[in-house]
Amino acid sequence: MALTFKKQLISYLSKRKFKSQSAFTLVELIVVVVIIGILSSIAIPSFQNASDKAKQKEASTLVGSYLKAAQAYYTEYGQLAYRASELGQYVAISACRYSNAQQCKTNNNAIVNYSNSGTTQWNSPTGNYYIRLERRSNTMLNIRAIPRSASGLGAVGCYSTSSGATKLNEMTGNQKGPGNVRPISC
Repeated sequence: MALTFKKQLISYLSKRKFKSQSAFTLVELIVVVVIIGILSSIAIPSFQNASDKAKQKEASTLVGSYLKAAQAYYTEYGQLAYRASELGQYVAISACRYSNAQQCKTNNNAIVNYSNSGTTQWNSPTGNYYIRLERRSNTMLNIRAIPRSASGLGAVGCYSTSSGATKLNEMTGNQKGPGNVRPISC
């Protein structure tokens, strides 16, 4: 009995192999390609936004540390910091010589120390942002990180000596590009 069952099973499997050659039809392949296209059209913009937000964290970190340095300078000297050398007493200010992010990454001598510089503007170490110190009044300082690319997201910070307040704003998805990083009040 077991031998008969084995023969029947082998016979069935051998016939099945030759009879039913299964493959995808052209319609099934087209449907799969369309689904992959729809999913990629949804996913690619999300990945690009995530990349812009990751780059923006560099700007926020820089502006935040410069704001703390401006507070420390005011606490010690009783006047508003306005130059890199004034902030440089409390935080290292590294800058890229070039305004092109690719040159900042590839050149060995691209990064310089601006901690003793009398300048009020410089490039971020990656070259993705243009940092600018701006006095809004005798009691208020704005620090802007302006993106170099039209798709970049910037950040702006404010320090007020009259209230001691600091404020840091990150630009949102609909505020891309250099023109959207405007001064703020705090």
